[in-house]
Amino acid sequence: MTTPALLNSPDPSNRCFGCSLTNERGLRMAFVRGEEPGVVECRYEAPPHLCGMAGVVHGGVQAALLDEAMGFAIHAGLGEDDGPIVTADFRLRYRRPVPTEAPIVVRGRMLRREGANVFVAGEILGADGRVCTEAEARWKRVTRKR
Repeated sequence: MTTPALLNSPDPSNRCFGCSLTNERGLRMAFVRGEEPGVVECRYEAPPHLCGMAGVVHGGVQAALLDEAMGFAIHAGLGEDDGPIVTADFRLRYRRPVPTEAPIVVRGRMLRREGANVFVAGEILGADGRVCTEAEARWKRVTRKR
């Protein structure tokens, strides 16, 4: 069995809080393509300093994990050359506590594109495979002003 290729940028100047593997203060999320087109996954274990309540990943950190996964799903579904995109709307549902210091899966899925808008979904799964947190978002392709 081959190990899936990482989708993260190998550029050492990438300091992204979510996906930089060299940002010592970031989340250091490592993404691979899922089994379906437009799906990405990150196997993750949140360190204890990312807690809200002891032993539970802070809700804002969960939102960051999911936002990052959904952005990667868009790039996996559309390709990197489609232009810059940003989160426009974000909805989050906390279903069960997400534990720190335990394996979780953070998954993003591109749903559809409508013009400049891209619709995505994400979920955090516990070690037992049950959904802990789920999100839906609309991202928007933007043009850079010169």
